[in-house]
Amino acid sequence: MGPFIVIAVVVAAGLIIGLLVANKNNKLFESGAAYRNRPADFYTQMHTFRTTVPNLEILLSALDGRTLAQQGITVIRDHADRLVFRDAMDRFTATLTALPEDPSLGEGISFYRFTVNRVKVKSGTIVLSARMGINVALTAVEKAFLTLDFNAVAQRVYMTDWKTKTSFF
Repeated sequence: MGPFIVIAVVVAAGLIIGLLVANKNNKLFESGAAYRNRPADFYTQMHTFRTTVPNLEILLSALDGRTLAQQGITVIRDHADRLVFRDAMDRFTATLTALPEDPSLGEGISFYRFTVNRVKVKSGTIVLSARMGINVALTAVEKAFLTLDFNAVAQRVYMTDWKTKTSFF
């Protein structure tokens, strides 16, 4: 009877933890801090934004720092003139980079690219909490662009060098 009790306790603990994580994620989706309908592998995409936002400083001031801080995500501007998003638990690093202007598209149009540079992987699959953190960071960037320029355009292109899979756990 002893092994069955241990198994039951482990299953019950896993179920409780799973319900707590699902509840937390649902709150993030319902509050608008994360976008529910992203593809499962969205972190393997480069997100390019075409906008009238002239520089990263203005975008940084429009980011929802409170939501990012609540999720343990810090944003710093590095020496390469990028915004670097890092998770406090070291689960991911992503960057938002200003791209060179394209004069053929007209004056005052700027381009920015959001990419995930590093993500925590366990047993060959991405950690689910890292995926949610990236979702929160990307959602904050998208909202900041739309706040500053309602006509901002996003384009998503898959990167070819990702080799991890999404994990249920």
